Amino acid sequence: MSADLNKRPTVDESDYWETLYRVKRTPWELGQISPPLKTFLDSPYKVPPGRIAVPGCGTGHDCMLFASRGFEVTAIDFAPSALQATTEKFIQAGILNSKGFVLDKDVFDMHDYDNHFDYVLDHTFFCSIHPSRRRQYAYVVRDLLKPTGKLISLFWLVERRGGGAPFSTTNDDIFAVFKDIFSFDIVFEPPDSVESRKGKEIFCLMSVKK
Repeated sequence: MSADLNKRPTVDESDYWETLYRVKRTPWELGQISPPLKTFLDSPYKVPPGRIAVPGCGTGHDCMLFASRGFEVTAIDFAPSALQATTEKFIQAGILNSKGFVLDKDVFDMHDYDNHFDYVLDHTFFCSIHPSRRRQYAYVVRDLLKPTGKLISLFWLVERRGGGAPFSTTNDDIFAVFKDIFSFDIVFEPPDSVESRKGKEIFCLMSVKK
């Protein structure tokens, strides 16, 4: 059977995201460190450095923030443009393959790394996943983490009526997906979100339930 040449890639395929990078339609990219994440690492509630996975790492700004604070960062993406941008940042900082690692992987195919990480960082990744796979994603995160692991998350509360990523995300969606697998240690609306996301972000620190 011949391939369907008119078939469009879905959000589960790297071509979908690479196309968005090439046409510069990347609303999830801030082009800078996310202020609420920096505030968290400057706060009394910060977590000690450890191994952290960053699924959907994008162009690597958040990866660099955590690396600068002593974390061993594994950046995960499957869009070539994102991987290249993050790799270049790690090279420039002199941390590639020492404190900064880059994986060309689908986050849903990460079982070689089960129980490997102290933390997973989710910043605008949850809203990129088709809602039908969000529950599966929560279990993937749990499996990647050590038994004492934590999910550090800055969720983008997106309102959309049409299809496609980023998908609509509400507080209720987040709670429903994670509540049976993680405990919510910290939840708040950041006061220092970038202007375009004021009132549209929720910071959560979660622990794997015993």
